[in-house]
Amino acid sequence: MKKRLHLLIIIGLLLVGFIIGSFFDLQIDKALFNEKNGFGLFMASFGVYPCYICLSFIGGGLLSTTLRRKELKLWLKIVCYVLSAVALGLSVFLCGREWPSTNGHDVPKLAPLSYAICAIVFSGCFCGGYFVCRKGDAKQLWAICLVLGIAYAISLLPAGYAIKLIIHRPRYRMAVYYGGEDAFYYNWWQMFPEYKDFIGKTIAPGITLTKEEFKSFPSGHSGAGIVIAAVLPFISKFFPKLKGKELFFFYGGIAYGALMMFTRLMVGAHYLTDTCMGALIVMVVFYFANEICIRKGLLEDKKEPEPIPQAA
Repeated sequence: MKKRLHLLIIIGLLLVGFIIGSFFDLQIDKALFNEKNGFGLFMASFGVYPCYICLSFIGGGLLSTTLRRKELKLWLKIVCYVLSAVALGLSVFLCGREWPSTNGHDVPKLAPLSYAICAIVFSGCFCGGYFVCRKGDAKQLWAICLVLGIAYAISLLPAGYAIKLIIHRPRYRMAVYYGGEDAFYYNWWQMFPEYKDFIGKTIAPGITLTKEEFKSFPSGHSGAGIVIAAVLPFISKFFPKLKGKELFFFYGGIAYGALMMFTRLMVGAHYLTDTCMGALIVMVVFYFANEICIRKGLLEDKKEPEPIPQAA
């Protein structure tokens, strides 16, 4: 997206939300908590689908454009093939585990069905990306797919998951059931190394603590929701008929991401600082990805050379 200002505005708003949450995290969750809210559970289970639909599409596009670029060195082609397969595999793995998990409907028996649905849906999206990218400028689409794929990996995997494994912040819903909100509330900057002592404990009828209850900061679901806003403005490069609608898709994605962030607060899975940081990591990474595309001229339309006038 060429208008950087819109990206910076959202980054600024997320920073403001993060600061507010640093002072009022507990009060906000107390006001919103409704763990069994049906819509909140639905978003937890299936709300990440759009994120991984886009990733699968990008993986298919990377495969298609790599095959078309005969001039690429063999080692680079192999890397691209691997990245393409990883994009599809991660989509199925990361999304398939949400529905049956404690973050979703908490029904482990649904796992085979969940993974089967994801495999079918994302394979279709992968094929869609492959065939869409058989047309258009192969070099430009290849570079865009590669940049977007790497941005996905940086923003959703190491950044979010690495921080979770360092902080181990207890989720709000866990604090509610174990000792009360005030007794078991930790700020985002407070590490909780004693978390292992609580894993396996039964804190309420049918509720046993798992390591998932200590992965509150930052919110992966919020990052997966807001990534839609970062990716969709590139859609006009894959579908030229949508040129000029980049801002519409951007703010549509922002609305979806905000909805995801709100539902994570509602079901007690995260605090405001968790959701803002998860979204902020994604927006900052994609801001730099956007800058790379602009500086490399990847967002410029390829103009047909003007015909040379012939002498009469």
